[in-house]
Amino acid sequence: MGSLLQVKNLSYTQQTKSLFVGLNLSINSNSRIGLVGHNGCGKSTLLALINKQLEPDAGEVIHPKGLQIGNVEQFVPDHIRQLTMEQAVAAVLPEDCRELELYRVHCLLPELGFHVEQYDIPVAQLSGGQQNLVLLARAMLLEPELLLMDEPGNHMDVKAMSCLTNYLLNQKGLAFLMISHDRNLLNTCCNQTVFLRDLRSYEFDLPFSQAKEALREHDEVSAARRELEEKEIARVRASAKRLAQWGKTFDNPKMSRKAKSMEKRADKLDDQKTQVTRGSGLSLNLQSQGLSTKTVLTLEDMQVNLPNTDQLLVSCEHLVLKPGDRVALLGENGTGKSTSINRMIEAFESNTDSSIRFNPNVDLLYYDQELEQFNKPLSRSEWLRVRCDANDEDIKKVLIGAGVAYQDFDQAVNSLSGGEKARMMFMLIRLKQPNLLILDEPTNHIDLEGREQLEQRLLDSRATLLMTSHDRFFLETVANRFWVIRQNQLIEIYSLDEFYDQLSDSKLNKHSTTSSNTGSVTTGPNTEEAMLIRIDELEKLLSTDKSLKPKYQKLEKQKRWQQELDALWLKLESE
Repeated sequence: MGSLLQVKNLSYTQQTKSLFVGLNLSINSNSRIGLVGHNGCGKSTLLALINKQLEPDAGEVIHPKGLQIGNVEQFVPDHIRQLTMEQAVAAVLPEDCRELELYRVHCLLPELGFHVEQYDIPVAQLSGGQQNLVLLARAMLLEPELLLMDEPGNHMDVKAMSCLTNYLLNQKGLAFLMISHDRNLLNTCCNQTVFLRDLRSYEFDLPFSQAKEALREHDEVSAARRELEEKEIARVRASAKRLAQWGKTFDNPKMSRKAKSMEKRADKLDDQKTQVTRGSGLSLNLQSQGLSTKTVLTLEDMQVNLPNTDQLLVSCEHLVLKPGDRVALLGENGTGKSTSINRMIEAFESNTDSSIRFNPNVDLLYYDQELEQFNKPLSRSEWLRVRCDANDEDIKKVLIGAGVAYQDFDQAVNSLSGGEKARMMFMLIRLKQPNLLILDEPTNHIDLEGREQLEQRLLDSRATLLMTSHDRFFLETVANRFWVIRQNQLIEIYSLDEFYDQLSDSKLNKHSTTSSNTGSVTTGPNTEEAMLIRIDELEKLLSTDKSLKPKYQKLEKQKRWQQELDALWLKLESE
């Protein structure tokens, strides 16, 4: 296990905010590290420092000369957006050898789930998840020894995430450092977890869920030790004060010297106190109003076409959204989830579409996954002020309550990170208190702590929800109804498992058809592999749910998951 890279005593300040002070990190040849932390703690900045795109204020990044580092960006570079997928991947190679090395591109893309007929599609026309896979292909074509990935799973649907996960698991000789807010990706692919917090790093040789529990135990031990230290410091100071008073009263220089000595001892103990986490300082709080009515939204003979065409994308015969429903809108990428939501938003604003009827008392707030509402250079305070009726004092309270420093109130919203913009949206929800929330991929930019806060706040909220998400843990926790777009039809199904099971069956059937038509072996899973993947998913779901406090556990789902596990193991053993 050789050392690939070391971060030593790294310090870095961004504008006036310190991100790291004396941070240390080691990456070995077998390291598969998940890097997690709250929005704004410096995760992307750390990757840029490791990759020598930024210079630290102090400290250094040490690695052997010639170490090949691959970098998977968080966003698609503008200069490749109009290139075809094939051209974009090959563009990382020297121009004079691209034609000769094109076979390597053709070998790599199928490993990431792409087909030959997709190679000529411009990158700009790919889904967000497919674009991320193209960025990964560009990095891997350079045969890196260390791969740095910034949110590689963002915007990915189930199929794209499966391709990413399987590809990373199959790269046996590759070390990587991956920023991610996807719990399943972190648990499946990473053998180490590094938490960025309190200007330093906390390292655990464990996947995320186990590491999080270890960090919680570490915090509890630190807090208990700190409490004892505080008591000892208070005792020494009290004794010093009594001795100083006695020395003065009885004119006893020895007592006075002893008092000063004890004060110095107390100061030394105070300087050496156990560090206790300050936490992120960020908080997601939602407030919403309930709606006293029988229906919130009725879809009846709804038809949604592809934008600017007469081609049918989604139709719905009859569905009703009721107060208190938390509906997950499911479907693979490209089936029309966001387009259908946009059509509903248009119908709400125009109030002229008889196929999409909202209750007159509905107060709707829409969270769009692209966060396009932040494109103007308004300050945080101004952005909130123009979108709600709250007064300046209420806006100030919400900003401070969410952990925004006073000096950052005037920061332009178009300069914020994706995670900071997402939190601004939830501040707006708190101020407006809508009774219907339509959330299109609300977890895309939110850190793991924020996702857990969001899940609990939505459960505590009385608002009716219609939401899309690729985060299965999020949907398992929050949703109580499920609508799915399948074969251009929007229908209701009765469990999330039904959607994922159907998706797995679809993948298996596609694999079987491809194999029989081409006579070649594909990288898709066979039946046994699919069962093992599902067993792994179920075991993670059970483990995660059982780790929650009893009042938050979903006992009925635990029972169903266990029954499915038993059936899968029985089937495997009988084959």
